[in-house]
Amino acid sequence: MKEIKFQNDAAQQIAQRYAYFANHDARPGTRKTADPFFQALSALTGAGKTPILAEAVTLIRNELQGEPIVLWMSKARSVVGQTYNNFNGGKYAPLIEGFQVCLIKDLSPSMIQDSGSPLLILTTTGLFNNKDQAEGDLKVYRPGEDKLGSLSMWQRLIQRNDGSARRPLIIVYDEAHNLSEQQTDILRELEPEAWLLASATVKLPAKFQTMVIQQMRGWVLRCEHEVSEFKELNALKDGVPDSDTFMTTAVDSKEVVNAELVKNAINFDGSTAPMERSLDELIDRWKLIKREVSLRDLPIKPKAIYVCKTNINDDGQTDDPTRPFNLRQAPPIKIWRYLVEEKGIDPLTIAIYANLKFSDGSKPDAVIHYSQGDDDFDNFQEGNYEHIIFNLSLQEGWDDPECYLAYIDKSMGSSLQVQQLIGRVLRQPHATHYDSEALNAAHFFIRVDKKSVFNEALELVKAKLDQEGAPIAISSSFVTGNAPGAIEVYPREDALPDLHNIYVQKEEAMETVNELLSVFPTYSEGSEDTTGKAESASLTIKLGSKDGNTAGVEWLEGGQTNPVRLRWLLSLAVRSSAPQANKILDSKHPKFDVRVQVRSNAEFQVKILAEKIADAYFNHSELIYEDQDSFKFSPIRVVKEGSHTFVNSLYPQYGKMNSEELAFANALDESSMLWHRNPSTGGYFIPLLTSGDTANFYPDFLVWNKGIVYALDTKGKHLLTDALARKMFDIYEGKTIRMHVRFIVKGKQDVIGGKTTNKEGYTVWRIKGNQPKPFYVDSIGKAVKECVK
Repeated sequence: MKEIKFQNDAAQQIAQRYAYFANHDARPGTRKTADPFFQALSALTGAGKTPILAEAVTLIRNELQGEPIVLWMSKARSVVGQTYNNFNGGKYAPLIEGFQVCLIKDLSPSMIQDSGSPLLILTTTGLFNNKDQAEGDLKVYRPGEDKLGSLSMWQRLIQRNDGSARRPLIIVYDEAHNLSEQQTDILRELEPEAWLLASATVKLPAKFQTMVIQQMRGWVLRCEHEVSEFKELNALKDGVPDSDTFMTTAVDSKEVVNAELVKNAINFDGSTAPMERSLDELIDRWKLIKREVSLRDLPIKPKAIYVCKTNINDDGQTDDPTRPFNLRQAPPIKIWRYLVEEKGIDPLTIAIYANLKFSDGSKPDAVIHYSQGDDDFDNFQEGNYEHIIFNLSLQEGWDDPECYLAYIDKSMGSSLQVQQLIGRVLRQPHATHYDSEALNAAHFFIRVDKKSVFNEALELVKAKLDQEGAPIAISSSFVTGNAPGAIEVYPREDALPDLHNIYVQKEEAMETVNELLSVFPTYSEGSEDTTGKAESASLTIKLGSKDGNTAGVEWLEGGQTNPVRLRWLLSLAVRSSAPQANKILDSKHPKFDVRVQVRSNAEFQVKILAEKIADAYFNHSELIYEDQDSFKFSPIRVVKEGSHTFVNSLYPQYGKMNSEELAFANALDESSMLWHRNPSTGGYFIPLLTSGDTANFYPDFLVWNKGIVYALDTKGKHLLTDALARKMFDIYEGKTIRMHVRFIVKGKQDVIGGKTTNKEGYTVWRIKGNQPKPFYVDSIGKAVKECVK
């Protein structure tokens, strides 16, 4: 699992807010029970809401007295199955260490009663849509017959009796925009300790607003004087505690893109041409992506989706399912025929997922069709198809990072809903940006009747991404004739330069980290150093009768928190300080098996150790130019409108540039040196040895001069720090300098990171006498010459 700092930060914020709310002396509630904690997780599609919530649940567990039950819900059965696999020994299992995981169909009374370990139950939201639970056919509501009585599983969940107290329960609702009034009514019977709801945009029903939100808003109002505490919780607005801020953990979309979880560009090609023309362009782009994948020997199978109406022809008439297959005009069939008969696509790689109508015996055997029956989604996913034709039925529940391309047919009319489909094509394979623009972009081919429909769809997408703060580059072209609006431009074959990748040499850092681990003390489980005290009072509901009726409440002062492995705490602390350092962290020693409690001396020492590990990673790692790993120059997409041609550039043509970029490009071209405008969406990068989720730095330009590569950047002055400069300015292979990095700042600058004292001219930062120095010149041409000294 990739170590991602913003996910860890979001989980910790949720848990810290819970701890403050749960232990507050003015927590809202009645004499019988306390009102629940609520947190909405708002994040861009692909940000990793599941790992954030999983880690948050574990951190909240550390604050509870008594092992919790977690009810984890998703709308789609396929998502529940995938989440179960990820938790049950899969990639997210380390985040919920110690939890027993089960599907609700496998839940037993003994699991609910056993308070020896936390329990996580997975279910679809369909379980809570039955209006008449007593008469329903859902097993969870049927009375059971066993030695523990005749209660239904649902009644046992409500009671959660471990023999002495009621176990705390946390509700996690993925895709929470599906939460309904009816589900709210049913779920509140559980009287949860906390609600954690996740969605890119959370809209909650009125009953939930009344039941949960209003109580928490009132509590925040009563806490207005506690400004310093809410500042620590990142829950201030205009300097005062704010309920909406406190109740929402919002993930910065820029961090999601920088962490390479999603693609960093979206390309739109619009056309009024016939369907065949758009499909030709899509298949050409699909083949280009496959070539890029093959060239790099990547484990990726690029996929394309085709979105269209199902049984309605282009003219708006209902398609006749009794006609011969080769004469039918339903858009899915037309697309299928063209892919197979004209483009030579293997029909075994194509799936139609829609309620497409066929008369008896009219469907050819070669057509793979799923009509959205009970098992169709699972069977469809197992097929791992490369071309999927559907209407809008796969908008939720189907998330495949290998999906790169989308064709949207004009049969969708003005309701193109492109912005709703972005998420299906946005995730990045293997959470890694590659040295190829095509492999880091989502590609949309939109067929419309008129340009205004295309422009409207494009503006909706831009507005959606702007609202979410996602720094995703958008490139668009529209054509009405035969000439393409965008082309793939390849580097000049007679000018391919020598360029190699840079990697982080970590051997010395690893030795230092191993020394730190070896001298870390050994703790004994249950000792004073491994025991933490709860911050304040905690509510425990005592169970006084066999039928589970409550017999009042008991407030316990202090108490102990739930223990976790020292190894887990160390990994958590390192993720918070320097996620990259977890790659060299070897904590297999048995002394890290000991279970400790939060706020214990052991946890305090672990945090200190994590800070030392982060320092060791950044201070003892080096950037090395790898002569055995050549960089592969890939085709770049250039929209013809606003493009520029040059004489001495690596590529004969580049896309639109802003005025400063164009001026610098012209100055480079006049210098007669070979140069390249390096794209940030799939170009050459230098690893960053700094904390954060931004792992790589993409210089604006590359220049080759006298056997040295110069990486020049005109907008990265925010990266200029003394520590970083010494690492980056000169990059070696052995003892030979192979690359110089230069930063160019508009105006005169005397101090790294300082203000410019003169708006005219340029300051070039480079190394002299083993120290970063500024060199001021009065023209852009002189700046270019200064860069290559």
